Amino acid sequence: MNKEKLLYAALLIIAGIASYYNSFGCSFHFDDLPNIVSNQVIMDLSDWKAWMFFNPYRPIGFLTFALNYHFNGLNVPGYHLVNLAIHIFNAFLVWMLVGLLFRSPCLKKHVLFASAGEIAFFTALLFVVHPLMTESVTYIVQRLVSLASMFCLLCLVLFVKGILAERKFLRLTCYLGSAVAAFLGFLTKETSYSLPFLMIMTSIFFFPGWTSINMTNSGTNPEAMLRPGIQGKRMKWVTRFQGLFLLLLLLACFSFFAMASVTSGKYFSVIPPREGHPYFITPLCYYYTQINALVTYLRLVIIPVKQTLDYNFPMVTSLAGFHVLIDLAVLVFLLGLSVWLYKKDRLISFGILWFFISIAPQSLVPRSNFIFEHRAYLSSIGIILIWVLLFYYLFGRIKILKFPVSVSKGGFLSLATCLLLIQCVVFARATYERNKVWQNDYTLWSDCLQKSPGSARAMVNLGCEQIYRQEYTLAVKNFDRAITIFPSYLQAWNNRAMVRIILRENEKAIEEMNYAISLDPGSNDAYIIRGIALRNLKHYEASVADFTFAISVRPERSDTYFQRGLCFWMSGQNEAALKDIMQAASMKNQDAVSFLEKNMR
Repeated sequence: MNKEKLLYAALLIIAGIASYYNSFGCSFHFDDLPNIVSNQVIMDLSDWKAWMFFNPYRPIGFLTFALNYHFNGLNVPGYHLVNLAIHIFNAFLVWMLVGLLFRSPCLKKHVLFASAGEIAFFTALLFVVHPLMTESVTYIVQRLVSLASMFCLLCLVLFVKGILAERKFLRLTCYLGSAVAAFLGFLTKETSYSLPFLMIMTSIFFFPGWTSINMTNSGTNPEAMLRPGIQGKRMKWVTRFQGLFLLLLLLACFSFFAMASVTSGKYFSVIPPREGHPYFITPLCYYYTQINALVTYLRLVIIPVKQTLDYNFPMVTSLAGFHVLIDLAVLVFLLGLSVWLYKKDRLISFGILWFFISIAPQSLVPRSNFIFEHRAYLSSIGIILIWVLLFYYLFGRIKILKFPVSVSKGGFLSLATCLLLIQCVVFARATYERNKVWQNDYTLWSDCLQKSPGSARAMVNLGCEQIYRQEYTLAVKNFDRAITIFPSYLQAWNNRAMVRIILRENEKAIEEMNYAISLDPGSNDAYIIRGIALRNLKHYEASVADFTFAISVRPERSDTYFQRGLCFWMSGQNEAALKDIMQAASMKNQDAVSFLEKNMR
């Protein structure tokens, strides 16, 4: 590696650390709790069946959580260190991928070929410091996204290196590594299902001779120019082998998706009201709303302002609205522009299609939330590449600053380089500031409620943190507002009842939990909360019945065993109490462990 590349590599690492070093103290949030903090299956690394089948379509991701827990417990710096390492490695893969594309036959005469190294580097640098990536890096559980993206990028890098390789052994080694990376991606998160299509697009755009199996010794094609010794029948064999490789990956992708669809039964069905939305979501309405969501992702890549975890995105029920028609026109224009630019500038055309194809698994499968920033992690690379290309088209030939290290022709920095460096500094600062929002639940949900004042979910989650801070009046106010917006919001009812219990209003808590159970007779939390209120009123038999039902619904929850054990203990049934509390302690419930240490001396 020459001095120029060493400098680039050092800058990527320094930029990544500088942008995220204040994230190492950020706490667990939201989906981190069920997937990491209270997830029993990751707490025993040797029990491989537990973490592998906890989510059978994401075992690689949960293996990394199990490894983190094995070495770090629940100390967050270790989790953040792994997340940042994955993100920086992804930036290196972006750098390599763009550089390799410039080595393809179709880009040998590209007008910006002389600046290929700088374009590849700045695409990676903007990616590593971009504030839109904070949700995929600082939000610990979204390692699933960055890790799946890592395998996708690694697969593509090895795939392209295999095409460019002249030696058969190296070529086959690259293809084998590419296939392994692809399968690891498929087993990390469903976002990687776009990978075979990205590979096909890459081969069509930059290696057109590679995709043709009707090759003869007559004439010259780009691939033959790339590998002069491979022509005729041998070239046909190589091409058929590579085509078979892509076909197998495509079939594997469809197989994974089919299994996920059939076994879960959750795809393409009407989604009932949940914490993020007080209405039913039909697949058609989801697709209508994704039109607005896709344009929002594009805006966030170019102008990353007003970022939030909870956008409280309104559902679009038809195409009749002015706003949705404008956004639809923008998307159609971009797709048309990609087709038009295919022969004029394949890199820009490629970047546009990269965005649409890589985000497709997130946008084509209906789910309960219309938009999350982490969904744009992989797809943003295409837009960032276009952004860098436009800077070099406009300002790349304007040399303005002498530089001691030859990072550009003649030892001068172009205006494009200087402007992109400034933008990277601004983005790095924005990322640093955005990480402050992720410090704890109070800062996170306060920010969400400020930016999405109508979000019932933000009200409830902020209210939960206010309970922890003993700000009971403010908490109840937020729960009341959430219930007004979403009358059947069970979590709001449950948490308000918990405040009632804290304030010793147990009768009111029971009354509210009776209503919550009428809304959802299988509500595990409602039975636990009502059981606590009944225990406080010394209705021990009814309390035990509620805890027993809650255990039958979710036997993996250690806190329910502990609460029932306390009920037995308070009613004088010490043998039954110890059995439940020891069961909770064996499940690593800290309250149960503390109880035993205090009472069993």
